[in-house]
Amino acid sequence: MDMKDKDLVTEGSEKEGYFRKGPCDRDEGHPHEESRVVDDDCHHEGVDSEKEACATEKDPLAKLRDAFDELNERLEAVVLERDEWKSRAEDNWNSYLRARADMENYKKRTERDIHLRINRGKSGLFVALLEVLDNFDRLLSVGEQSLKSDEGAAVAPFVDGAALIKRQLLAVLAKEGVEPLDDPVGQIFDPNYHEALFAQEGGGEHGTIVEEIQKGYAYQAEVLRPSKVKVIK
Repeated sequence: MDMKDKDLVTEGSEKEGYFRKGPCDRDEGHPHEESRVVDDDCHHEGVDSEKEACATEKDPLAKLRDAFDELNERLEAVVLERDEWKSRAEDNWNSYLRARADMENYKKRTERDIHLRINRGKSGLFVALLEVLDNFDRLLSVGEQSLKSDEGAAVAPFVDGAALIKRQLLAVLAKEGVEPLDDPVGQIFDPNYHEALFAQEGGGEHGTIVEEIQKGYAYQAEVLRPSKVKVIK
């Protein structure tokens, strides 16, 4: 082999060795390639961080929409609570009105019951006083007959005194609401106001009252004692 061939082999070997560099081999003759790789990495890291920042940062309109939704939810909750308290207030008011009406009815019923009891108690007393009044009527009837006799002058003061007591007793009864019933003679018998003790044949229309045997009385527009009468059959 001559010198020319040796030079070609050496040159080829050097070229082959240059192209067979491994991945770990570093070419100190090209420093710009390494810096370019580092710059590319930094660029990718910056883009990723910016995307993360954009992802975490919300749009102002979205924030406003979220705030509006939250406010709307709170408003609905307040409205529901208001309606609930309003319903409770209406129930309480209705309960109060019912209780008040019940109390008023109870008060009226109690007053009416007390009034009826008082009237019943008075009625019993008045009926007893009417018996006394009947005795005064009998006394005056006998006294009037005695006045026509020879002893009339002697019994006259007693008759006048009895008549005065009767008038006073009638005034007291009238003040309490006790009044005599109308004279039934000539009226048609009414079982609500009259009590028939005797009956006679003929003499007029059937059921006509011909005589009052005992006077009847009423207390506050109610019959306290019916008139005892004699009627035509």
